[in-house]
Amino acid sequence: GGDVVVPAPPPPRPVAPPAPPVPEGPETYVVTTKGNDTNEVVVRTLLGEFVEHGSNHGRKVYKKVAAENNPDAVDVFLYYWDGRDGPTFQGWWFGNKLGGTQVWSHCIGDGLSPPSSGWKIPWDGEVRPTLSVENKVMQLRAQAMEKLTAMSQEVKVAGMAARRALDEAMATHGGRYNSTEPLKTAEEGLTPQSAALNEVLRKVLNAQRSAAPEMSKQYLQLATAVRAAQTQVNAELGKIRAAMAQVEQNAKAQIAEARDSRALEEMMPLMQEKCNAAEDAVEKAAITSELIQAAGDSVEDVKSAVAETEEAVKAAQAAIGHAKVTLNAKQALVRQFECQAVQERAHVELGKLQAQLHEAQSKLNPLKTVRQDFQQRQAVQHLVSEAMAKLTPVEIECDRAEEATQAVLSEGESPAPATVQAAEESLNKASTELAAVMRFLAQRRSGAHGIVAAEIDALEERAKSSEKRIESLRSSQRQVTEKVSFEQLVKEARDKVQAVKDHVSKAADAEGPFLMGVEELPLEEALAAIKVCETASTAANTAVSIARMFIATKLVEAKRFTAAQSKEAQERLKEYQGELEAHAKKLTELKRATAARKKSATMREAEAEVAKAEALAKAVTEVASIFGNDSKFFSMTSDEIRQASDRALESEKAANSALVEAKKFITARQIESKGKEMSTEVSAELIKYQTRLSAAQAEVAKCKKMCGSVEQKLAAKRILEDAAAKVAAAEDKVVKVCDAAEAIGSSDSSEGGEGGAEATKKATKAAEASAAEAQVSIKTASRFLDSRASNLAKDEVEKLHARLTEAQQRLDATVATMKERSEKLVVDALIKESDERVKEAEVSVEKVQAAEEPFIRGVEEIPVEEASKHIEALEAAAAAAHTAIGGAKTFLAMKRLAAKRLSESSSKLASDELTALQSRLDVVAKKMADVKKGMAERKMATVKREAESRVAAMEALVAEAVEATQALISGAADLAPDAMKAACEKAGTTQQAASESMKETKSFLQSKQRDAKLIAVDSTVSEAIGALLERLQKAHAELDKQKAALRDQEHRFVATRLLKDANEMMDKLDAMLASTTEMAAPLTSDDGGFTAGVYLSHAISALKQHAKASSKEPAALYKAMGEGAAINEAKFVAFMEKLPELTEMKEMALSDEQLKAAFKRLDSKGAGEVSEEDFAEHFRTKWLINGVVSMTDTLEVKGSKTVRKLEVNEIVEQVEEPTKEPALGMLRIKAKAEKDGKEGYITMSGNAGTVYLVAYDPITALEKRVEQALSDLNDVACKAQKYVDTKIEELKGVHKGPLAETKTSLMDMGPRIRKAQSERKRLRSTIVECKKKQQAAIEAEKKRRQDAIDRQAADKILKQASDTVSEAETKAEAVMSAAQALAASKGAGKEDPMKAFDEAEKDLEAFVGLAEKSMLAIKELEKTESIKNAVKGPFSEARATLVKHKVKVGEMERKAKKQMSLLGAARKQVGDEAQKALQQVLGVHIRSKGTSADALFKELAKDGKAVTPQALRAFVQKIPDHKLSPAQLDLSIDAVAAGMTRLTLMDMLQEYRTCLKEIAITTLFEVKESKTVRKVQVGELVEVLEHKAAGDSSGLERARCRAVSDSKEGWLTVTGNQGTPFFERASKPYFCCFEEDGAPLQEAFESSSKELGKVRAGEVLEVLEGPRQEAALEAQRVRVKAAKDGKSGWVALKDFGGRECLEQTKILICRHSIAITTTFDITEGKAIRKLEPGEALEILEEAKEDTVRSLTRVKVRSKADGKEGWVTLMGNQGTAYAEESDKHYVCKVAQPMEKRFNSGSEAVRQLEQGEVLELLEGPKPETKEGVQRVKGRNISDGAEGWITLTSGVFKPWSPRYKCVQSTVINDGLAIKDAKAVRKLEAGEVVEALETPVFEPQTGLLRIRVRAEKDGATGFATVRGNKGSMLLNPILAGDRS
Repeated sequence: GGDVVVPAPPPPRPVAPPAPPVPEGPETYVVTTKGNDTNEVVVRTLLGEFVEHGSNHGRKVYKKVAAENNPDAVDVFLYYWDGRDGPTFQGWWFGNKLGGTQVWSHCIGDGLSPPSSGWKIPWDGEVRPTLSVENKVMQLRAQAMEKLTAMSQEVKVAGMAARRALDEAMATHGGRYNSTEPLKTAEEGLTPQSAALNEVLRKVLNAQRSAAPEMSKQYLQLATAVRAAQTQVNAELGKIRAAMAQVEQNAKAQIAEARDSRALEEMMPLMQEKCNAAEDAVEKAAITSELIQAAGDSVEDVKSAVAETEEAVKAAQAAIGHAKVTLNAKQALVRQFECQAVQERAHVELGKLQAQLHEAQSKLNPLKTVRQDFQQRQAVQHLVSEAMAKLTPVEIECDRAEEATQAVLSEGESPAPATVQAAEESLNKASTELAAVMRFLAQRRSGAHGIVAAEIDALEERAKSSEKRIESLRSSQRQVTEKVSFEQLVKEARDKVQAVKDHVSKAADAEGPFLMGVEELPLEEALAAIKVCETASTAANTAVSIARMFIATKLVEAKRFTAAQSKEAQERLKEYQGELEAHAKKLTELKRATAARKKSATMREAEAEVAKAEALAKAVTEVASIFGNDSKFFSMTSDEIRQASDRALESEKAANSALVEAKKFITARQIESKGKEMSTEVSAELIKYQTRLSAAQAEVAKCKKMCGSVEQKLAAKRILEDAAAKVAAAEDKVVKVCDAAEAIGSSDSSEGGEGGAEATKKATKAAEASAAEAQVSIKTASRFLDSRASNLAKDEVEKLHARLTEAQQRLDATVATMKERSEKLVVDALIKESDERVKEAEVSVEKVQAAEEPFIRGVEEIPVEEASKHIEALEAAAAAAHTAIGGAKTFLAMKRLAAKRLSESSSKLASDELTALQSRLDVVAKKMADVKKGMAERKMATVKREAESRVAAMEALVAEAVEATQALISGAADLAPDAMKAACEKAGTTQQAASESMKETKSFLQSKQRDAKLIAVDSTVSEAIGALLERLQKAHAELDKQKAALRDQEHRFVATRLLKDANEMMDKLDAMLASTTEMAAPLTSDDGGFTAGVYLSHAISALKQHAKASSKEPAALYKAMGEGAAINEAKFVAFMEKLPELTEMKEMALSDEQLKAAFKRLDSKGAGEVSEEDFAEHFRTKWLINGVVSMTDTLEVKGSKTVRKLEVNEIVEQVEEPTKEPALGMLRIKAKAEKDGKEGYITMSGNAGTVYLVAYDPITALEKRVEQALSDLNDVACKAQKYVDTKIEELKGVHKGPLAETKTSLMDMGPRIRKAQSERKRLRSTIVECKKKQQAAIEAEKKRRQDAIDRQAADKILKQASDTVSEAETKAEAVMSAAQALAASKGAGKEDPMKAFDEAEKDLEAFVGLAEKSMLAIKELEKTESIKNAVKGPFSEARATLVKHKVKVGEMERKAKKQMSLLGAARKQVGDEAQKALQQVLGVHIRSKGTSADALFKELAKDGKAVTPQALRAFVQKIPDHKLSPAQLDLSIDAVAAGMTRLTLMDMLQEYRTCLKEIAITTLFEVKESKTVRKVQVGELVEVLEHKAAGDSSGLERARCRAVSDSKEGWLTVTGNQGTPFFERASKPYFCCFEEDGAPLQEAFESSSKELGKVRAGEVLEVLEGPRQEAALEAQRVRVKAAKDGKSGWVALKDFGGRECLEQTKILICRHSIAITTTFDITEGKAIRKLEPGEALEILEEAKEDTVRSLTRVKVRSKADGKEGWVTLMGNQGTAYAEESDKHYVCKVAQPMEKRFNSGSEAVRQLEQGEVLELLEGPKPETKEGVQRVKGRNISDGAEGWITLTSGVFKPWSPRYKCVQSTVINDGLAIKDAKAVRKLEAGEVVEALETPVFEPQTGLLRIRVRAEKDGATGFATVRGNKGSMLLNPILAGDRS
């Protein structure tokens, strides 16, 4: 039965891989050993890889690869050596180099490759068989093959072992897997084989990864064989293990189930208990939270309740948390259950508990936020009250604004300005206040969330509602204002267009003279007529411009209106704009004709003007002709010439005048013609005239020029005379210059000396000035001749030019002579100045030679200081001479350049003289150079001597410094600090002096050394200075040595002082720490004395009270307690136990142990008894000084003397009781200072609030002293730390010497300081902790005593509250039981249920009053200060109990009120049942009588409006067997106390249903016997006429119904036999008319049927039949143009009813412009106006022939304006001015002209009956779908008929409305006069008592309603004036 084991395939045999290819690159051999000789040096040297490295003796050489970790290893070569050195040396060798003497091994052989064996070590020793040399590639191949063979064998062995193990396993368990032992044995046999196979597979895979590619395939085969064996072993092993696990699992499952079940049973009771406890805690928290609501408006009560709720919530959350933790732990434990079934059962049970906890947590979560909710409620209340205070006035203002707006609307289209202004002011005021409210809410919104944000949203919605009201009212006002503005705007536009029309008519009339048939009028008549036409045209044009601008402006203004008003205004204005453009077009044509006529007249007039001017120009030409003939001109005398000139000028003047006038005329005509009709033609003609005038004017100008030349010829003579005079004057000036030059030449030869030279110089300058003046005169005369040459005779001009040339030549010669004389003077001055500069240089050199004389005898003979001074003097003189020589050289060079600018002769003379002076200067410069050479040598010798002296002086100072420093060092040990300091300063001073001298000397030597190098006169000087610098360097080294010694000495001194100061600080710090610790010991001891101190304070307090009550002094009290002796513990305890002050209150008494502890505290010395002095000490009053204050000698501050100043923390003992200072009113006390015993008066607290004295307490005093000591300790520690840190920072750069050691010592002090600070902090912390313990002990004792007092008072308060609550509970039990029974029975068994309901309600109201009274009593108890301010303790517990009482009373009150509402619901239910009973009675009655609800209403409603309660009662009582009890009758009648309207009665008695599933309507009640009338479709509405249940067992409910859509009657199944409903109840269908103009009510279904009347806006129709859709209709449409105003559009030729709307007619159409005149004869009649082409004319008389003029005339009437007159049909040339038309129609029925083809599109305007229309397009057919038709009855007047359901005209209606926007119920229809009944809030439901009507004054849709909430009746607005719905009818399907 077991599985068959398939043996694994045997592993493949290893196959030798093919020979590897010859590797590329260098060949490698590997040297290895198989023995244990690797420790030998030679073997270790040879082992490794050898890489090909060249060749030797025909074989390759190999070199060993050095190891990376041994780079210093020797080189080893493997090479071949042939037999050249003998056979002994032939073979392969290992050596350090080729053929070297150091070799390690040798192998005999001459193969091409190294032999693998036979190697001798050493080379001449035995063969080492273990050493092998192999090719690396071959070695690797052999190793791989060997490895593959071994792996194959291992795989084979493992496979065989696996197969054996499988066979043994199968034999062991025999294929049965249900016994543990065989399976375990089998597993033990197979497990090792699985591990062995895994290991073998791992080895095979590893070998495969590292194998060569050629062996990878064989390894892969091995791996496959291993995996096959492994798969078989693992499969069998898996089966075995799975079976073993299943066996073990089954066994464990049984054990686990028992164990887990016990654990579950043990844990469930504990978990249930914890969950119940958590639930109880949550319930307790919920009950506590009810206290918040019960607290009412009491803020303190609410706060207390909130705090208690929070505590309860915390406790509940802790209980839930604990339960959850435990539950989670148990769930974790359950998850560890081994039994799945128990685990699942446990999860279910624990899941229930978890759900229980989750539910408890869900109940608790809302309670967590009670405080936030309370705070938010407070914030909300405050916000709402604040917002309502702002919002309520706004709403009032809105109401006022609405009233004002309604008043405006009620005044119609022309409201009074005062009314409008009042409305605007009301709106503005409301807007302003509303804006403030909105800002307030916006500010409060920031940061708001939760209910605050929700409340703000609600307030904002309310504010936005007011904002919408304001906007609506503003819009209404704007509409009124815009309407008035619109009417005014249209009127003004109409007036403007009418004015244009009148002006254009006048302009047309003005052209009458040109329409009478005369081709051309006389010029004067034509001009006059043209002027009249232009005047009329201008006026008309002005009117057109004004009208255009006006309409354009008003179009812009109209866009600011509301959309509808703007559209209407723009349309009207555009109509007027079109009409205006038509008139403007007529005016343009009129102006064009006038312009043509004016052109002809203008040309005629221009021709006359130009001809006149041309004639005068011709006369001028004739007069001026004589001036063009020279022969004739020169033959005339001057007088004749002048006379002829005058005549010509007069003629020219007249001609120019005529030409100017003509040009003005032409220009004026050109200007007039610009921009006008035919301006181009007129301008061309006028330009021609302008050209003729220009030609004439050119001739006149030419003549004028000829006249002007006469004067020019006469002036030429005068110019020639002037030119001759100028030439003569120039000649005179030249003569004078020549004379002056001759005089200077003669004076040069006669006069000599300086005076003569000066005179010559002056004369030369004067002559030069005269020459310049003569030159100017010549040039002036020449320019004069050149400028006038064109007007003078040529020969005369040439003569004058010749004279000027001669004069110029004489002047040039004279000037040249004068120049030669001037240059001679310049040369003389130049030579003189140069000679003076050379002489100065010679003198300066002589001074240098004089300064050199002291050095002629030798430098060594002169002292150093004197030699230095002589050197300085010599250098100064040499510098001056050098400057003088340089200056002279420069001066001569400059003068040599100046000489080159003179004339040649003068220049040569000057150069020769300057050369001689330069030679003298060169001699002087040579002498100076010689002096300088000797001077440098002398200077260096002096410098050498000076340097020697400076170095000697410096060395003396260094010796002095050495002496001072050594003296300091040798005597340092014996010197005092001050002496040491002085010695240090002295040594430092001498060292400083030596250092400065050394610095100066070094600087001097270095500067002189540089000078010596520069001068380079002698190297010995530099060498000498170098030697001196070496001496200076040695001295410097010695000085540095002394400085170092001095520095070391100073460091030792400073280090000693630093350590001393630091140690002193540390000692002080340690001492202060010890003293502070000792001082604070009483505060840090923990001996339990704190509580004893509290007991002692209570005992002393009681003793003081006893002493005061018994008037005993402390001594008497001590005597009484001690019985004449000292007080011991027993006496103290016995006395205190009897003390009344401790025994009156049991809770206040001290026990024996407490009294003994108090005595121990009193016995501070531990003597076992208390002395009188120690006892009295506790009765003394002491004070502690809290602030510095003065002690004075008297009580009054003013005039008192200061005894002394008291410091902080001083102690004073009170001597007298505190007394108020009379002047300042401050409390002062007489006290004695404990420090020195001085007495005086001290101020307790200043008038500014400063407290100077506080009550003394030993512990407090000690605390202050310790605090001060700790502060001082901190200061000292900080100061020490700062000192150490500062000194360490200063010594930061010191690394050796005494200061370095000091730095180390200072750094060691840091830990000591930090330890002291740590101890200080620890001490302070210990004091604080002990103080806390002390305070806790004191507070605990105080609390215990106070709780005892509070408990007694709280019990008294709770007693009063409990009595009050008990009384309320007793009353509640009696009242509630009776009310509950009555509500449950709904008054059954009561003769008068309503009376029983009233009595029960009265009892409940009385109990509610009692509960409120009890609540007030409890609240009064809560207001007591102790209860109100308690946070915890007895009063807090009492407050919690009071709150619970309030909750209990509040719950009773709530239950009572709830019971009252239940009574009300029961009363309402009884009333509804009574109403249904009445409905059933009336329904049965009308069906039995065969009448209808409408007939019943007519019978009962005497006034036709409503049925009175009395009439209804009487009618019901008359019905036999009505089965209504008196109570039911009363209740049903009371429900209609306000009267039953027709709508109410119909709604009560008529039943409608909507089809849910398609079903047949049948003829009979019995389904089987009846026939189907038709099917009722889903959604179809039927009226139920009669209900009847099936008599058989079918269970069907059937009803006789009427299908509303077509009035078909029959039987329908209402409910199927399986309970399936086929119908659901529906509301009665109504439609309300919303069209303001009303809608037609027609006779029949067809929409073209006869109209019976109108359904007015607001009237309601009850649906009798329908809705049904009418068949499609067709009409004929045409596009026409109205003759009246030229407007075009689409109209009906035949409407959808088949009515003809247009009738074709014959009419005349004007084809060309013609005048309509008053009479038949055109000569006698006047033109009425001009007819335009296209005008329609009605023929009044037959046409007549005018035989005289060959015209056909006819009398007509214009269809455009109705004017009558005569027009010409046919002109004398055959022109037809008017023709008959067959495209004109007359409008038979008034209808709209529409813009588009489709009917109902936007209207152009309304056509009137009788209007004439021109056909433009059509006719075209228009098809329209049939409309929805409904038959209905008008509820207002009962009229029946058919209506069309058009969108927006009729809307579904219901007698029940829902308020969607707040509005008001008024007591009357008219808003203006009505008063508000109350405000309707959004969401309220009202019942319509009447149908809606439009209020006549405002046009608002209003309805009379009754509110379901409280029965309030009145009128409410359905729809606002902006169309917004305030009341929406509740239609079928609405949830409302």
